[in-house]
Amino acid sequence: MSSRNMRTTVTFPIVLRELTVLRVADINDGTRRVTIGGPQLGAFHRDGLDLPALRSVGFDDHVKLFFAAPGADRPVLPRQAIASLDWPVDARPIAKDYTPHRVTADEVDLDFVRHGTGPAASWAENAAAGDTIWMAGPKMSQSHPAGADWIVAAGDETALPALRRWLREMPAGTRARVFVEVTDMDRWQELPTAADAEVTWVNGSLMTLAEAVMAMPWPDGRVFAWVAGEAGAIRPLRRYLRVERGLPAEQVEITGYWKRTASPAAAASVAEDGDDAHERLHELAEITPGLAIRVAVTLGIVGFVDRGTNTLTALADATGLEAGALELLMTYLTGLDVFTIDAGGFGLTEVGEELLDDGDEYHLEGPASVLEFALLGLAGRAVAGQSLGSLFEREPGLGGPARAAVEDAAIWMVPKLITAYDWSESTALLAAGHAAGAALNAIGREHPHLALTVAALPSALAVLREQVLDAEVAERVELVATSGALPVRTGATHLLVRLLDWLSDEDAGHLLTEFAQALPAGADVVLVEEYRPADDDDELEDIEQDLLMRAAFGSGRRSVSRIGELLGDSGFRVLTSVDIGWSHRVWHVTPG
Repeated sequence: MSSRNMRTTVTFPIVLRELTVLRVADINDGTRRVTIGGPQLGAFHRDGLDLPALRSVGFDDHVKLFFAAPGADRPVLPRQAIASLDWPVDARPIAKDYTPHRVTADEVDLDFVRHGTGPAASWAENAAAGDTIWMAGPKMSQSHPAGADWIVAAGDETALPALRRWLREMPAGTRARVFVEVTDMDRWQELPTAADAEVTWVNGSLMTLAEAVMAMPWPDGRVFAWVAGEAGAIRPLRRYLRVERGLPAEQVEITGYWKRTASPAAAASVAEDGDDAHERLHELAEITPGLAIRVAVTLGIVGFVDRGTNTLTALADATGLEAGALELLMTYLTGLDVFTIDAGGFGLTEVGEELLDDGDEYHLEGPASVLEFALLGLAGRAVAGQSLGSLFEREPGLGGPARAAVEDAAIWMVPKLITAYDWSESTALLAAGHAAGAALNAIGREHPHLALTVAALPSALAVLREQVLDAEVAERVELVATSGALPVRTGATHLLVRLLDWLSDEDAGHLLTEFAQALPAGADVVLVEEYRPADDDDELEDIEQDLLMRAAFGSGRRSVSRIGELLGDSGFRVLTSVDIGWSHRVWHVTPG
């Protein structure tokens, strides 16, 4: 079965909007509905930027609301960038995520569960028509799951807005079982739908949400399960759905919307001297914890424990690891709060459960680990005396996941790519580069008249076909296997997206020169690259990534001027150059 997700994702520029409370109504004793609106729900201009109208097309979209600290007149706000927000470093905004259950061109309805006394709860309790509220997002929407015979959805009161909207927008005839846990049955709400849906209201004082779902006779066919609510309460459903019901990852979405506050004793447990330089140095330089976790992931121990292979004897048999070494490893990782241990064997903590979803990132044979170990080359300790770029090309097990990671990150910059070039004037588009799939998804949806082609190594084409390209776009895309020189198609616009990531300047210049010489005069080429900003505001993680890329490939993010020099030296003439946000820029060039 293809690992392509059942839900199509579309991303939007993140926009900060100043809106107004239009009205407030109490739906019941536990829910207050605040309706907001204003001119900035539409397209508007601020701080030299043309910002788009609000878009929200997914039932579980979330927006971020900003609240003033107690005693303050206004909230701390991020600064609007081209397609994202720049967060202040000297003060922390108070922001909370909420799911709007109704969105129109003029209004947004937000439901607040009436509990707690924090800034958000206090604002909702005191909100009145005419009040100002700042909102950002949504930054993405996901579609109704395609190809599901049944929907199983479950959530507590914080998930009600998403469930309400989903039921209202579900296609007629969709078969669904929906479970809603409430603290009091007086908080029941009408949930209109055209779907063939059975809604079960669960009294949380008598039965948990997890117990209610597990008691349901399991439906036949392909099931898509969606669960949201308090992180600890929904944790048992992860194991039930993934292990006992055997649902693959693309058929399960489980989201912790909130977390119960830890006990005062736990919350007060802090280091006696967090500023001690020696302790800070020790924390920064510690290697063993990370390596131990990566070893456990690589041996498959996290998955074995999750599936019930959870004793030392069973784990030794499953992994082939010597029993004494395994005991020490498991004892160490239990001390790091990755595993639990009791008379029944090992279990997963919250940290361990995170590894179920993100384990590939920590696999010692995966691209992320290989990239990080490349840093040793700066100290002359590299094991492989070869280009990591060529290694990624030859090893699908490395290059495939690395390609998927770049494609996944690229979805945030593609909304502005759609408007950075007039694609309506093109009849055909040939794309190449590590983020070509994300670009084709976005451009292909907006411009169905385009004939689409993507050129890549065979292993990369497999990743594009199975993991990246949306089903409706994939049907229109011609996949062309290539290596070395970039293919040229007469009459097509050539789109190069993150093509230079894994190339040194020398190799990038050679590839671009060869390409420019092969193109016919007047050919249109659109180059998209991530650049290194000229200011000194880089986040530490960006600097870290540049360091790793330089050590591994001899590249890293280049400056805008350096990319321009590469284009000019390779025989291209730059027609236009425009920033599309997220440190990405588009160059419209032609062979010159």
